Amino acid sequence: MVWENELNERKRTILKSIIDNYIESAQPVGSRTIARKHELGLGSATIRNEMADLEELGYITQPHTSAGRIPSDKGYRFYVDNLMQVQSLAQDEMIRIRKAMDERIEEINRLFRKASIIISNITGYTSVVVSPQLSRTRIKSIQLLKIDEKSILVVVVAGGGIVKNKLISHNQVVEDAHLAKLNQAANLFLADKSIGQLTMPVAVDLQREINMPAEVILAILESVDECIKKIETTDIYLEGITNILNYPEFSDLIKAREILDLLNEEEIITGLVRSVTKDKQFDFKIGSENQIDEMKDLSIITTVYGREGKDVGTIGVIGPTRMAYSKVVSSIKYIRELLNKEIIRLFGDDP
Repeated sequence: MVWENELNERKRTILKSIIDNYIESAQPVGSRTIARKHELGLGSATIRNEMADLEELGYITQPHTSAGRIPSDKGYRFYVDNLMQVQSLAQDEMIRIRKAMDERIEEINRLFRKASIIISNITGYTSVVVSPQLSRTRIKSIQLLKIDEKSILVVVVAGGGIVKNKLISHNQVVEDAHLAKLNQAANLFLADKSIGQLTMPVAVDLQREINMPAEVILAILESVDECIKKIETTDIYLEGITNILNYPEFSDLIKAREILDLLNEEEIITGLVRSVTKDKQFDFKIGSENQIDEMKDLSIITTVYGREGKDVGTIGVIGPTRMAYSKVVSSIKYIRELLNKEIIRLFGDDP
């Protein structure tokens, strides 16, 4: 951006000090605080002059007369683009995350839920995990289970331990031998094919081959198709929605309620976080950079995860603009690494 060259080294140092202090304290930062806490070799008067310049340039604002300064959205943007120092997590934090991820989960959606919980617990913000659209996932098997004379449970098992099922009711007598043949035929048509390649067999042909009531075959195939569509559908996992109530910026109950209502709108949140491009390590939307007015006091940090060159999803956090950006980035980066390893383990050699 053009304004990257607006700030000399001293102004950058003071801006970073203001933002670091404000993230920690949630209180406006004055020149004396900067002089006392950071050994810059500058007097309070010099710092005040630099802060006045930073305010005039739009990097900080003064919420009240005679108060200290707080970062603006422009200030935060400059911070994450130019000043933020992302450090490795402390050893005890890495151990804590590894222990939380250590449970051997054999179903991919449970893994996404677990990752979302860990991100929220580690960062203290609202976490979001959007699952990949698993169009390349292979169908492992189709199981048709006779529950009683009038009910059949259709179970579709896909790669990554994904299991979807649908119970259907019918008014026809279904012989066990016919159901076994249909089981075999369905697996012949569908098993070991990727979801994106599937074409459903014609019910009439199956009915002719198996001599089973056409309406039952059709109901079963429709249920299989419904299960497959559920596998293709992206899911969103949100944890720690009420965590915003822990931050003084949202002590106004009306304001907090508006944000809580927004965070419960899964379609809106999915749209906000899925715009991250695959070639970016991390994407930041800070305050007014978000298109939705209720998000103007929030920042969203997202990145993609998944097997390289294959289906990818999105993980991230939503929190106040006064977010511990460096801590969030390092936490998500480490969790993403562990998540990717687990996905590779679950899918094996699946394309």
